[in-house]
Amino acid sequence: MPLTLRTIPVDLKPSNYLMDSRLQRAVELAYALNKPLLVSGEPGTGKTQLAWHIADILAKQTEGTQAPFLNEPIEFYTKSTSTATDLFYTYDAVSHFRSKEQTDTNAFVDFTALGRARVLAHGRNSPALLAANIQPLLDRCDRLTTTPRSSVVLIDEIDKAPREFPNDLLNEMESGEFRVRELNFSLKKPQNDARVVVILTSNFEKSLPNAFLRRCVFYHIPFPSDDQLLEIVNLRLGLSQSPAVSEALRRFRSFRDQARQSSSRVPSTAEFLDWLRVLNADKLLIDNTFPPLHTHSSRALYESSLVVLQKDGAAFDKNNPLLA
Repeated sequence: MPLTLRTIPVDLKPSNYLMDSRLQRAVELAYALNKPLLVSGEPGTGKTQLAWHIADILAKQTEGTQAPFLNEPIEFYTKSTSTATDLFYTYDAVSHFRSKEQTDTNAFVDFTALGRARVLAHGRNSPALLAANIQPLLDRCDRLTTTPRSSVVLIDEIDKAPREFPNDLLNEMESGEFRVRELNFSLKKPQNDARVVVILTSNFEKSLPNAFLRRCVFYHIPFPSDDQLLEIVNLRLGLSQSPAVSEALRRFRSFRDQARQSSSRVPSTAEFLDWLRVLNADKLLIDNTFPPLHTHSSRALYESSLVVLQKDGAAFDKNNPLLA
């Protein structure tokens, strides 16, 4: 039997992100205090998308100023092997060692997230960069202009990194200076209007050092209320509140509560949106007939959509509120 191949569109426009007043206050305080904003919350609650939303807002608010913000965040996705140096630059020592034609170390170094943001904050014409012998490296620095640029840096899932990672960032977080050892090059924080806003996300799979937490503004994104979920659905999917959407939300909420009580995996906001996208694409969100009755021809289509939410076999038992 051939597969049905299709694409169900997803809307990830930064402008359609829902940021409540408390989260906005945390962002504003982090900006005012010039400290990183550490955001926690369940997976799928929009921690990563927050950085895109902030970058979009700041780019629009600072357009035409001396150091406007980039309209997208500069991203760094933390790995279990990440080091603090990886956040600023990479050096391909193996390729440099094997190279017989290229001897310039610049060719094997590249700025990464926070290092690139610091360079953009200077601008190509800054005395600090003009005096450095790193022109080939600067030529590869994306979106580097002659004038300073501000940016948002996303350091995603910092709790994945070894414990030394946040500890090794303490000095750079406060001083704004970093060094490329292989090039004997150091870059201090520029004395201009450029800003680097750092957003860190954490699922708190392991604790972070107290000395690191002290240097951050912290906010935990709670799971949205029903009203907030419906507003998110309207923003992301363009589905206004209707009896079918409200019933889908009621069943989803009951399923979450049941999963939490049984210590099963709890589905996230993102998975709820994915489920609604599938239901809407399959034309199942019909008022007064949602969900389809057990005897209806579309019942099988509805039940098969639940794989988006259900991630263990226990969720398919007869007491599952999604199957009632």
